[in-house]
Amino acid sequence: MRVHASAGSKGTRSPETRGGVTVVVLAAGRGVRMNSKIPKVLHPVAGRPMLLWSMAAARALDPARTLVVTNPAQDGVQAALNGEGQTVPQRDQLGTGHALAQVSSEHRSIGPVVVIYADTPLLRGETLARLVDDHRKSGAAVTLLTASLTDPRGYGRIVRARNGAFRSIVEEKDAAADEREIHEVNSGVYCFSGRDLWPALFKLENKNRADEYYLTDVMKLIRGKVSTMAIADPTEILGINDRRQLAQAEATMRRRILDQLMEQGVTITDPNTTFVDADVQVGRDTVVHPFSVITGETTVGEDCVIGPFAQVRDSIIGDGCRVERAHLEQATLASNVTIGPFSRLRPGSMLDEGVRVGTHAEIKNSHIGAGTAIAHFSAVLDSDVGANANIGAGTVTANYDGQAKHRTEIGDRAQVGSDTILVAPVTVGHDAYTAAGSVITRDVPAGSLAIERSDQKIVEGWTARKRGQKTEVRKP
Repeated sequence: MRVHASAGSKGTRSPETRGGVTVVVLAAGRGVRMNSKIPKVLHPVAGRPMLLWSMAAARALDPARTLVVTNPAQDGVQAALNGEGQTVPQRDQLGTGHALAQVSSEHRSIGPVVVIYADTPLLRGETLARLVDDHRKSGAAVTLLTASLTDPRGYGRIVRARNGAFRSIVEEKDAAADEREIHEVNSGVYCFSGRDLWPALFKLENKNRADEYYLTDVMKLIRGKVSTMAIADPTEILGINDRRQLAQAEATMRRRILDQLMEQGVTITDPNTTFVDADVQVGRDTVVHPFSVITGETTVGEDCVIGPFAQVRDSIIGDGCRVERAHLEQATLASNVTIGPFSRLRPGSMLDEGVRVGTHAEIKNSHIGAGTAIAHFSAVLDSDVGANANIGAGTVTANYDGQAKHRTEIGDRAQVGSDTILVAPVTVGHDAYTAAGSVITRDVPAGSLAIERSDQKIVEGWTARKRGQKTEVRKP
């Protein structure tokens, strides 16, 4: 039995860009050992699906085309690509050689064909660029990326002749005892000459223990020189097959991210306890303290102090801000904003320049004007607050009436007394005051004072009389 091209192949018609680089990303693996409902290639590494790490490495080559071989039964892969590259379906998973054979004739260029895996997120684009450069200089039919590992288990071994020349690749499950002692392994990354690859690919047979069509067997069938390039950093070839390897890749990638930030002028006081996602941007001279987690598409400006114990996700933080032990999600902070410990900014929070938020405060879907202070234990929800206002401790904008949510408006320079409850919809005008402990249900005109309290009553001698009462003894 031989591998056949995918349905729809029509002869040997060549693409217009015959000499450009084609990248083929193999992303159809089942990932059984992940024990997950999620396709393996969509498991994130440093906040980015590992498939997209491979796509990013491919972009470094500025390829004429990028093809992604996918399993049509796996949901979400197409959506994750978001229109990048062109998918090639592999309906039956019959091995890596079979996967590459699904590339239809219109994409089989005679130029360089780079093959990578979607589950090797640590592979760098610079490494692929060197591989293609070496391949072109050598004039080889194929150039393999190899690595020397202390523990080569799980990888195909590179078998060489006595003079060091490449002889073959032996998959571990098919390797003899002496071959398993070889430490040089196949990374699974190749740069082929398309002219030599396609004729050899369709001669593949599945005469092995797995009954699969191995791409590695193409080396025996290809006409021309087989060259190798040793990788400088063996961690780049780590393939993710289970959750342990996923955690290993996560740790390696996060350290890379932190190293890059430090090179760019960011202070990371303890890299071992700081977690920053791949798509986060941090400005120069910002300090990130231990146990801080900055994730998603967050941007942090210059001269900020983040943490310790800060959690920031998908937020924009301007220059000179301080976020202490707080939780921010989809929040926007202008410059010189201070967020105190244990405060929470929920989606839609927009804080203008110089806003100060105390401890244990919560803000949601609200715009806070420049210079305004929100004291501790306040909950400002669905509100528009003007500039230079003061929101006293314990203030609550009660936004929900049981059926719908309503907004509160607080004007410039307003002074909201401690423990005020503003029952929305309600407006507190510019320069208006509310007395501490008031429940405000009607609009407060500009420049006025609103007081809502019952009269205080004093009962003289109450304590002595109370303490003088005899305690009733209960009978058993």
